[in-house]
Amino acid sequence: MGSRDKFLIVVSVLEGRRFPKRPKHKLIVEARFDGELLATDPVSHNTETPDFTQELGWELDKKRLHQHRLQRTSIKVQCYAQDPRSTMKEAIGYVVLDLRSAQNKQTSKWYPLLHSKYHRSKSEVRLGIYIDDNNVDQQQGFKARGAPARSGQLPPDSPSTESELDPKTLKPELKEDGYYQLGPEDKCSDMFLLSVTISFAANLPQLIPTNMALPANADGYFFYYSLFGNDVTNEAFVDPLNPNFPAERASVRLRSSVEAIHLFLEKQPGIQVHLCCGDQSLGSCEVPLNTLLKSGSTEIYMRPVAAEGSFQVNR
Repeated sequence: MGSRDKFLIVVSVLEGRRFPKRPKHKLIVEARFDGELLATDPVSHNTETPDFTQELGWELDKKRLHQHRLQRTSIKVQCYAQDPRSTMKEAIGYVVLDLRSAQNKQTSKWYPLLHSKYHRSKSEVRLGIYIDDNNVDQQQGFKARGAPARSGQLPPDSPSTESELDPKTLKPELKEDGYYQLGPEDKCSDMFLLSVTISFAANLPQLIPTNMALPANADGYFFYYSLFGNDVTNEAFVDPLNPNFPAERASVRLRSSVEAIHLFLEKQPGIQVHLCCGDQSLGSCEVPLNTLLKSGSTEIYMRPVAAEGSFQVNR
């Protein structure tokens, strides 16, 4: 394959501004594209204007580049504060770059950090994204300019894409800190919040049997469902004709990756929500989860994704 059929997608990580000074930490920037994770060399965090001046590059052919553009692929650029004494990385914010904005010329602009831990200082980073189709053959070792070759790259046998994750092994594991780990801990390290809210109900009298006595010790009606093995009920109400209850939210924290969550939810049945009286279920509905995340989508990095609406409860 000639060099004209090969391209480098290059993300320039140049500098930052309005960063708080943390003399005991270093700053690292990571970005994942086409199943490959790259990272910059650590730079000083003891300055308000950190200087990265490094580039991360991914090589791919013309067909693969065209596919990514059709899929509107984005690149998540994640900033971390690292304590060299413990090697622990602390996510401090990220930027999402649109691959379709990449041109053949080098340009850059300032981006605010999303979900920033430094929201008071409103930290920003100057980034660029461009396509390099010149002398690709001579740059085959290039992964991070100014950093060791393949710095921060995942080992070849490390799970990073959906094709390398086995859905059969994806089982949520409750940790002591109260979150569920889904997927390999060293690769699935982003934090997510899965929430369920029942906000209203209507036409419930149709579910109440006329030829069956309801439990005598029942305190009213309520909704029940199970979330990651945890039984959840809302506040009971006494009038099914005008059900009045607060919109309570039940949440679980997930430490995982978008790829792992998508694979896991794709194979899971929906959440079964039951209308109950005492220990008796009067009807149920299913809230699907398998369409919550789309394969390859980066929407969740920009806004919450939701499955919402009215769901019919059947006996």
